[in-house]
Amino acid sequence: MSKSKKLLLLLLVGVWIIQAAACSSPSDSSASDAEIELTLQAIYAENTAQAEAAAAAVEVPTKIPLLMPGEPPQPERTLKDFDSSIRASENRAVSGDRFLDSMYERPFTSQEMIYQPDLDIYTVDFAHDDNFFYFTITLYGMNPIEWGLNGMYGIEFDRTKTGRGDLIVWVEDPGEDWSVENVTVFTDSDRDVGGLQPIVADAGHEGDGYDTTVELEGDKSAFARISPDDSVAIQIAVSGDLLDNPTEFLWGAWADNGLRNKTLLDHNDTMGPGEAGSPINTDDNYPLNALYNLDNTCRLPHGFEQMGAIVPGMCITQGTAPEAAPGQVCVCIAWNFLLFPPPCIQWDCN
Repeated sequence: MSKSKKLLLLLLVGVWIIQAAACSSPSDSSASDAEIELTLQAIYAENTAQAEAAAAAVEVPTKIPLLMPGEPPQPERTLKDFDSSIRASENRAVSGDRFLDSMYERPFTSQEMIYQPDLDIYTVDFAHDDNFFYFTITLYGMNPIEWGLNGMYGIEFDRTKTGRGDLIVWVEDPGEDWSVENVTVFTDSDRDVGGLQPIVADAGHEGDGYDTTVELEGDKSAFARISPDDSVAIQIAVSGDLLDNPTEFLWGAWADNGLRNKTLLDHNDTMGPGEAGSPINTDDNYPLNALYNLDNTCRLPHGFEQMGAIVPGMCITQGTAPEAAPGQVCVCIAWNFLLFPPPCIQWDCN
């Protein structure tokens, strides 16, 4: 019997009992009331069951489960950053900070120049498997006042090989297991990150930087965790699908507990060197001012040769003269004119 027929039958029985009760004698009133109560309870139960069944039949839309990372393979490349711990006791950095070229070595507080080891990038390991690119950002140590890794840590990508960042992944307060919690991904819809000249300072630039939050779903995923092998290392896994599966790109790392602005890059387009200050004590703008508690790295390439290619923001590798075979002469055929004197970056032997 269908549910609708059952309900109709219960209603008819209910009406019959009520009518019978109306015609019964006063002595039967208690029995009739009990029968009416039982009938009404049965009708209510049937209606409730039907409502619950109907609700259960409604499909609630859910997100596609996220593609999960595994254990990072052995590092393919390791990026070594500048070391500010060398002169940290003197409240200064030795080198590595070139404000006009978007290179920051500023793991110090503003004015007082107190060293922040949890913001000083030591190395960044890179590896990948079929689904993910893995980055392990190792810091020099824990924050000595508020023990822990207290900054925002990120990986920025340049998939156009122009020096203009186009996607950045940030993480705060990662846990011990791979998680998307506190991981945010941004892209730049109007391609104004870096201003008119990516990396290079553009005075007066008023762009909005990374302006679009990327929703993580399915194979488009990014995770982070504290490295199980090192408590001062943060691991970030970025799926190839999230990057639209590029075969070539550049990447670099960030650590920030100063401005903590996740989207407004490049920093040297939003302020001048006097306002930003400097960590180098021989610089006229020493000490740090508005741009502090910050460290980043140059960018390493993936999928193409570093030698001979000059992309703004890319790590500079100076080629060494190869050992010439008998009768050969090795000559430099390409220089990096961004430096003085220009280092040789490509040799030819014949």
